[in-house]
Amino acid sequence: MDARNTLLQHFIVAVFTLGLAFVFNQVFGIRWSTSFARVSFILLFLTLLIGPVMKLRKPRVVSTPLKLPWSWRSELGIWFTIASLIHVYFVMGGRPNWDLMKALGGGIGGGGYGFANLIGLVGLVWALVLTATSFGKVIKWLGVESWRWLHSFTYVIFYLVTAHSLYFQFFSTYGGGPDAFGYMYLVMFCVITVLQLAAFVKIVLGQERS
Repeated sequence: MDARNTLLQHFIVAVFTLGLAFVFNQVFGIRWSTSFARVSFILLFLTLLIGPVMKLRKPRVVSTPLKLPWSWRSELGIWFTIASLIHVYFVMGGRPNWDLMKALGGGIGGGGYGFANLIGLVGLVWALVLTATSFGKVIKWLGVESWRWLHSFTYVIFYLVTAHSLYFQFFSTYGGGPDAFGYMYLVMFCVITVLQLAAFVKIVLGQERS
């Protein structure tokens, strides 16, 4: 469990987040909204990568928190939410009066891009809830078991965000088809899914031996 948030780790993740978005925008010429969408997905991927890797092979305890992979989950998750909010800001900023209903295809659950945006919106709301409960004092107030149950929904967010992202890469009629990052979405999705299954199998086998 990662119950701590350190200023140094937040600073490092913030520099990584903003720096990577800058590279996407300035080097590759990608719009700011899309740049932050891609950065947020990478942050979510890194957040979820840590859990199953720790279950499969937890490293030896070392002296500094900066070398403990599991100590980064909270900061990565919080900055995933921040990057997602910046993505929404740029998307909605291009719409007159921030018209949410039009972004949802004219109505909640509207077809095509509207439904994809609805999925992304649900994922963002869940991310805000998890971010609000990612601080030590809140964890103590909730209790460890309640906190763990609530944060198990991080994987739900990942699948919602994946569906949202893959739609705009592979099924949207507004672009010219998937680019290289579209296939990276698929690779990251497969990596997390395989690691989840591997960690689950290891837990089951360990219970059988005991």
